[in-house]
Amino acid sequence: MSSGELAVAGLGIVAPGVSGPEDALAPAAPAPPGWFRTEVALPGRGYRRLPDASKYLLAASRLAVGDAGGRFAETPREHRGAVVAINNTGAALLEELDRTIVDKGAEELPPSSTPFGAMSSFAGRLSMEHDITGFNLTVNSPLTAGLDAIQTAVRAVAAGRARTVLVGAVEEALSPSQSSPSQSSSAQSSSAQSPANGLQAGAVVLHCEPPGEGEARYGTCRARGTFLDPAAAASDAAAVLAALVGDDPPDRIDAVLDDSAVGTAAARWLDRLTGEHGVAVVIVPSTAQAGCLVPLQRVLGLFAQEHTAPVRRGVLAASDQGTVAFAELTVAPRGAAAKGKEN
Repeated sequence: MSSGELAVAGLGIVAPGVSGPEDALAPAAPAPPGWFRTEVALPGRGYRRLPDASKYLLAASRLAVGDAGGRFAETPREHRGAVVAINNTGAALLEELDRTIVDKGAEELPPSSTPFGAMSSFAGRLSMEHDITGFNLTVNSPLTAGLDAIQTAVRAVAAGRARTVLVGAVEEALSPSQSSPSQSSSAQSSSAQSPANGLQAGAVVLHCEPPGEGEARYGTCRARGTFLDPAAAASDAAAVLAALVGDDPPDRIDAVLDDSAVGTAAARWLDRLTGEHGVAVVIVPSTAQAGCLVPLQRVLGLFAQEHTAPVRRGVLAASDQGTVAFAELTVAPRGAAAKGKEN
């Protein structure tokens, strides 16, 4: 569990079929070839030969920093931080590097992508891009890593490690050989349309600051994590999830769940939560191979919605391995509707 929260001042997203944060909650579109154009998203030199996931992350971070205005540049470099969530990111690249070594020899490894064999290099390249010297951290956990990144950033800010933190999640599609052949036919048929599968690609970045100092343009967020033993999920889910979400749940919870024992138990508990508290629950289907992008994308999409008054929202993610995380958002009033009410 964790305490404290972050103010969200900027949003950035790069994903197939998504033109901006306002589209983040829409049904996912398949990723057509050439959907990401490096020369458009990252003009300038030094980007073309980077791994795709690194490009997605850098592009989304530029959008988030730009969306927050000049606030990032006003923060001293030693007070800047970054927390990057990954899961499948780099898996296809590692397979490619291994194949190169076996077929051609290590001397043929490409110098531009070889450093990314270390998964921390994605956050490291982000830090180079934005002159971040406070800290950069990489969070790697099944499905929940994006929400875990929020929790990690909250703790870092509370400890005085940073005054501005870029909280991101990035994924790159698995290779065909890495995609599980054991997926059910229904999961396979929906995977082309769903972002919550092993083939998802893109990046989400939130520009975050301490709530007392920062501009909560979009609102504030906090996150908590726990573990639900898959072998005891059916019997333990109610107690574990009730402690995670708390006695005063938000009005809406978006839940990214697979059909494992953990996901099924979480879905049943959410059904009871709807009946007892009137919480609107949006189930976002996932698969066991899902990356960590979708939960943080739901956070970004909920912040991008316009409301006339503050609203409370939540995002829950639970993996088949038992990792569970919950992000709680207070979305600030924003947009024409809110301005009209003020007048």
